[in-house]
Amino acid sequence: MTQRTYQDACGAARTMDIVGERWALLVVRELVFGPKRFGDLRAGLPKASQNVLSQRLRELEQSGIVRRVQLGPPASVHAYELTERGRQLEPTLIELSRWGAGLPAEPDVEMSTDAFMLLLKALYRPPTDAPVTARLRLQVGADAFEVGVSPSGISVVRGRSGQVDVTVTGTVRALRDLMFGGTPLRSAVSTGKIEVHGDSTAAERFFLLFGAAPGAARSQKT
Repeated sequence: MTQRTYQDACGAARTMDIVGERWALLVVRELVFGPKRFGDLRAGLPKASQNVLSQRLRELEQSGIVRRVQLGPPASVHAYELTERGRQLEPTLIELSRWGAGLPAEPDVEMSTDAFMLLLKALYRPPTDAPVTARLRLQVGADAFEVGVSPSGISVVRGRSGQVDVTVTGTVRALRDLMFGGTPLRSAVSTGKIEVHGDSTAAERFFLLFGAAPGAARSQKT
């Protein structure tokens, strides 16, 4: 429990007692797709100071939302992961991401890779006229995510665990521009902002599967 409390019996207020402090819920966001080392968390939350991030992690541990684990070989290092209780916050984060997608964003404000992957889950809109089933690998720097889309929903998993139809490599900004900024895939490839290996048609269809709330395209395009 954090030091400050609303002292309100409402479930929403009691939830905010735990994850309402600045950066707390964003720490949870950065751990939705798997454990991270402290340095990786800092990279995803560059505006959070080391002291504040350490404090939020301690509070989330005390509240049973986050736990420390030791990652196995080749590097035996400490990391943080969500507990089962913490993972239950994912639907809330998806709804917040969907709601906030329609709000104007400040120019040149960046988005972490994990935040972008959460946005995919928030804004996925499977077409009803021509159902799409595909499996893609999105490569952002050293990070890779396998994304499966079907008429029933979308799955996003960190890693390179299986066969995919196509691999798309690019920065978060380049991927956002493909989805929300009106940049055609072929144009992004020709300028070197995006690399595509595999079924380019599947990649083109994939980037058309995401809706946005009013104003989202304007706020995402910078």
